[in-house]
Amino acid sequence: MIKIFNLNLWNYTNWKERELKILEIIKKQNPDVITLQEVRDDIQFNKKGDNQAKQLNRELNYPYYAFYPVTDKQKERPEKYKNYCIDGTAVLSKFPILKVERKKLQKHKQDRYTCGNLYAKIKAEKIIDLIVVHFSNSNYFSLLHLLETLKDVKKRGIKPIIIGDFNIIDSYVLHELTENEFYSSLKFKKYISYPTKNETLDYVLIPKKFKFRSFECLTDNLSDHRALVVKIKI
Repeated sequence: MIKIFNLNLWNYTNWKERELKILEIIKKQNPDVITLQEVRDDIQFNKKGDNQAKQLNRELNYPYYAFYPVTDKQKERPEKYKNYCIDGTAVLSKFPILKVERKKLQKHKQDRYTCGNLYAKIKAEKIIDLIVVHFSNSNYFSLLHLLETLKDVKKRGIKPIIIGDFNIIDSYVLHELTENEFYSSLKFKKYISYPTKNETLDYVLIPKKFKFRSFECLTDNLSDHRALVVKIKI
């Protein structure tokens, strides 16, 4: 059994008001693995290199950590970001992380967002492959990123847990693309993960060799996204 907590951190928006609450909820949930999106390393708010996942982990003390600095916001949106600002994804784990890979996703024409997947091989009760995703902020481009991810998974010959902010509103298409190989959290339990627009954007996909044991979409105001907490029989 493995318990995973997932949250899009919403970068530094209202961070002082949210950080302690996020820590409190994580400690209460006591997950084995934490997966995070919109993790910022922003010199307006932190010393260079001291990203938000590192800051949280100073209090949480998870022994294993990986960060993927996916996007240089100065390059992506120079009109808005004037100083060093990196946006990425992270994994914190109680179990050993045996291997980490960082893979950029294709940047499509007319899509301004730079995206990438964080791959982690974790030694829990069994060795599991985990992919933390944060696809483009567009239903169309995010579906292309999902297709690219599934193609890469097949090429690697792995059966991973895929978790994070998919930014896919069309759950029907998501299920059509994945249901032969994966179980979906939204099929296991209906939920809304982005309450501002009453949408589900965050998912957990598990390979069919695993089983969902429990799933929660927390309603605590931790971020603009809701946290996902899942127990998986591996």
